[in-house]
Amino acid sequence: MESIALDAIDLKLLDALQRDASATNQRLAAVVGISPPTCLRRVQRLWQEGLIERQVALLSPDRLAAVLGHGLQAVVEISLDRQDAESLEAFEARVMADDAVQQCWR
Repeated sequence: MESIALDAIDLKLLDALQRDASATNQRLAAVVGISPPTCLRRVQRLWQEGLIERQVALLSPDRLAAVLGHGLQAVVEISLDRQDAESLEAFEARVMADDAVQQCWR
């Protein structure tokens, strides 16, 4: 793996981008204390070096749930040691006995 030289300004830029990747170049430059052209070159280098992989949106689960009309959802995969009918029925009965699971099916 190749060595990438990072200085304190690079680390500040990465920190600022992790907090708000939508910040303008001018805002990032002001936060870090460098000129906008220097800031742009540094951020482009961080992308080229692969230190920044992508930008993402962090959604508000509570607001999204209200808009969609439901609460938090998850997809879960479960593996059982045994897959015979008796074991599967016992597992299903135990899961369905849980009040939280019952609410999901309503």
